[in-house]
Amino acid sequence: MEEVMGLSSDSRKRSESASAKKRGPCHDPARLAIVSDFLKRTISDRPYAFIMESLSERLELRKVDPRLSSVGIIPVPTDFDIRKFTEEKSLAFVPYCSKPFDCPLNSEHGRKSNICQATYDKCDHQSCSIGQFIKVARRLGIQEFHVIATDAGLFEWLAQKRAEGYLHVIGVACEYAVSYALEVIHGQLGYDGFIITITGDKCKTKEEYSESDAEDRDRLTFIDEWSISTLDELITQMLNSNGEPNGKKADVATR
Repeated sequence: MEEVMGLSSDSRKRSESASAKKRGPCHDPARLAIVSDFLKRTISDRPYAFIMESLSERLELRKVDPRLSSVGIIPVPTDFDIRKFTEEKSLAFVPYCSKPFDCPLNSEHGRKSNICQATYDKCDHQSCSIGQFIKVARRLGIQEFHVIATDAGLFEWLAQKRAEGYLHVIGVACEYAVSYALEVIHGQLGYDGFIITITGDKCKTKEEYSESDAEDRDRLTFIDEWSISTLDELITQMLNSNGEPNGKKADVATR
């Protein structure tokens, strides 16, 4: 019975994937907001443990390299090739809750702001995981970064960039956000790439997440150092074994 259900589920996923490809990605922020709100409502009453179990199945973690999943790096789809980041237009986003409380820009712009010195290579904060992550992501040639202040702002930015031809993304977020945002970012907008899950004081309920989306609740999360170092190792292995595709060698090497 389980095999029959599994085949049925796989068949349905293939059908949905084929239909999505035929429709093409959605670039309408208003439609994305509707999808996002619906998904938030449908998971609102589910226990956190159930959400995690469901997310694990959707991400097909059993197919992900155990070394990657153990440090919170998840390719979507599971056979995503890291070389695509260097070959085609790619971008990255991170959550504002990973900004240190003592970020020098907080007093002027507020912690819940898309303004971040690390996106301009001007951050010297020694313990900022956002800055450390961005330095590694730049090795892939990624130059477009977004600090999430709200879901609506993120989806609007992603829709705009998708219309500009961006195809791949490294998204950093908590599992609760991924449990519904994955459908918008991957299913509706058509991005693929890497998900990197954060650690620390993460949101685990709809109420917590909604409050965090509306205002800074003084939560502090981290992009784990093992996730960053593992990503750095993957990039080094890729560059050493294949070189920089499409003539990007000099461009990447100077960053």
